[in-house]
Amino acid sequence: MSWIQRRRSEAYYKRAKEEGFRSRAVYKLKQMDEKFFIIKSGMRILDLGASPGGWSQYSSIVNEEGLTVALDMIPMRNIDNVYFIKGDIFEKDIWSKVLKLSPDGFDLVLSDILMHTSGDRSRDQANSYFIAKRVLEICEHVLDNDGKALVKSLQGDLTDELRAEFKKHFRRVFLTKPPSSLPRSSEVYILGEHYSDR
Repeated sequence: MSWIQRRRSEAYYKRAKEEGFRSRAVYKLKQMDEKFFIIKSGMRILDLGASPGGWSQYSSIVNEEGLTVALDMIPMRNIDNVYFIKGDIFEKDIWSKVLKLSPDGFDLVLSDILMHTSGDRSRDQANSYFIAKRVLEICEHVLDNDGKALVKSLQGDLTDELRAEFKKHFRRVFLTKPPSSLPRSSEVYILGEHYSDR
């Protein structure tokens, strides 16, 4: 990481501390929300891989009249207006746990999940693809028609294939990278809008 990137990362980290957020990742969601108008108050939101809770915090503020459910294997300190479930996205029938809190499903599924990178670019990209595919599978069980999903991935050879998978279920699909992502990072986000289970 160059000194410019390090200073940029530290600036977002410091800002998150000053504004009471748990991670600098909150600004990625905030910037994408401001660009695409992803979150509206009154939504039912499922935040996968939520710990330490930056995205859930932001969601609970914007969506104060709605429901936010956070799921992660790692315990998370309480956040007002957020229901936490300890669980693994690869757990069999994991959707049955979250549907207990929102039996009619969700309007938005968020995932900022990324396995610890190994340094092997191809392996890391394959892992991120595998995770994104699992999130898409969960969407098939919990996401309402016309709903949205925002999912982190690593850009590479499988990106076009992943986008094609999203296009099978969403009428509109965007590939985006928020300004707070480090320029050298290969992380990107896929946003699917207007879900259909047909």
